[in-house]
Amino acid sequence: MARYRWEIKTAYVNGAGTDANVFLSLSGDKATLKETEINDPDSSQDWEKGDINHGLIETADLGWIKTGTLKHDGWGAGPDWMVEYVKITNDDDGREWLAGVNAELKANNPFRLVFKNTSRGQFDEMQRQKELEVEQREREQAAEDAKLARERKVEDAKADTQDWKAASKARMEQLKSEMERAKVAAEEQKLREELARLRGGSTLDPTLPTPTPTPMPTGGSLKTYEVFGVYNGRPAPLTQAVNFDRNSGRLLGVNAGYRVMVTDSPSEGFGLAGSPGRWSSFVSGTPTAYGLDADRGIMAWDGSRGQALPAAYLSQLFGDWRGAVY
Repeated sequence: MARYRWEIKTAYVNGAGTDANVFLSLSGDKATLKETEINDPDSSQDWEKGDINHGLIETADLGWIKTGTLKHDGWGAGPDWMVEYVKITNDDDGREWLAGVNAELKANNPFRLVFKNTSRGQFDEMQRQKELEVEQREREQAAEDAKLARERKVEDAKADTQDWKAASKARMEQLKSEMERAKVAAEEQKLREELARLRGGSTLDPTLPTPTPTPMPTGGSLKTYEVFGVYNGRPAPLTQAVNFDRNSGRLLGVNAGYRVMVTDSPSEGFGLAGSPGRWSSFVSGTPTAYGLDADRGIMAWDGSRGQALPAAYLSQLFGDWRGAVY
């Protein structure tokens, strides 16, 4: 809403005044004030000869006032009205507009007013102040947005850190679990080796019966094969590559990261293979005592010595062990 003060001067000539009811309309570049009855609240006798009457109208912001109309309804005796000018002042910023009349208004015959701006008042200063206020609000908003962006960045960093910590904790728990399993496996291996030394048999599967050694026959030829593990491209004892269940005696599978390889070359694995190979260096008796073919021994390195691999063990490891080994 805006407040507009109107000022109307009645000509100083005989018979210029009127007792009729007066109506004013205004039109600006933003809005229009429809025809409205006006009177001077400070005067009991409006529109008398030579009077300058005033009043206040509240309406929408009209912007820059361009035109308007002034009329009376012809009430009373001798109602014709001689008017010199109409002046409108914006009560908020002091802008003024003036429309010269210098004419006698007849009843119900609107006189068209054409206004000229005579003063800008504090309009320019107030507009600049409004612009400064807008700029200030924009700066404050930009600062607030930047603050929120920084806070969001900090929160995102915290969330990323928490996610990283959670993932790291999960990895550590996994490593701890794997370490525990590795410790148990190492302890089991130690027990197997100790049991094998006590029994004089193989450490590869302590649940398999220890064969009764028989002497190697004289004459003939023997070929030895070696079964070994490979980890990161390097040979590893078979006892590290495979996992046996101590209770059931079942082969559980090849451990993660390992491969099981077979060779008949003394330059591979741990040097047990060859013709005749190192069967006689570690095993007393013939391959047949272990369920193997008489002329072919199959061995593995357990980390400290060579061991014969019984056919029952090979069947769990390969299924068709002859097809796999030979």
